[in-house]
Amino acid sequence: ICVPSTREEDKDENMTKISEDKKLGVWRAPYVHSFFDTRVVRRSNMLQADLGNQPYGAAMSFMEYAMLPAEQVAAAKRNVKEGRDDQAKPMGQYGMTLEEEEAMLKSEGREFKEGEGPSVEDISDAWSGFFLHAESVNGNQAKCSFVGADGYYETSRIAIETALTLRYDRSKLAFKGGVLTPSAAGGTALVDRLVASGVKFKMGEWMESSDLAPPS
Repeated sequence: ICVPSTREEDKDENMTKISEDKKLGVWRAPYVHSFFDTRVVRRSNMLQADLGNQPYGAAMSFMEYAMLPAEQVAAAKRNVKEGRDDQAKPMGQYGMTLEEEEAMLKSEGREFKEGEGPSVEDISDAWSGFFLHAESVNGNQAKCSFVGADGYYETSRIAIETALTLRYDRSKLAFKGGVLTPSAAGGTALVDRLVASGVKFKMGEWMESSDLAPPS
């Protein structure tokens, strides 16, 4: 059984502030997609508990932030020192706030209208990364990381590989139906397909800086 109610550590307000994670040695800020992603992960945990009695954790808390690049850390420290840590603005895909990102795209003529977007060539050198750190109530810790191409490209990849998993790997799937999330529906079969398609996964540690590039 999983804890169904929203706990203090799960509240959205905890993801709206600039803060230092001293355990990991990084500074973090609000991330534009975190308020959606966290709900999907928590829902996956509930499904694993309800359908298979194998949740990630009976009282799991999952939070998501943008890891600040070096050039943003000084400003983050200043905001915290001045008591303005709760005035942080969501970070986009470029290590800057959404307002700064919008201004940059406008100045470069790359602010696309709905239904438009950059060419494949324009995003060929873009990459996205997710760096996870987990800690149990007993103090056990684990790390893993994922590096792929542009975020929109990777969203499409996951949608396609999930569809292929459901179509061709049904015998490997734990659950046969329902309103499921990709991780609950695809399980390790989906992970295997994603790795085979070219994304980079690393268990035990985070990626080295030399690995922070789109998959070849």
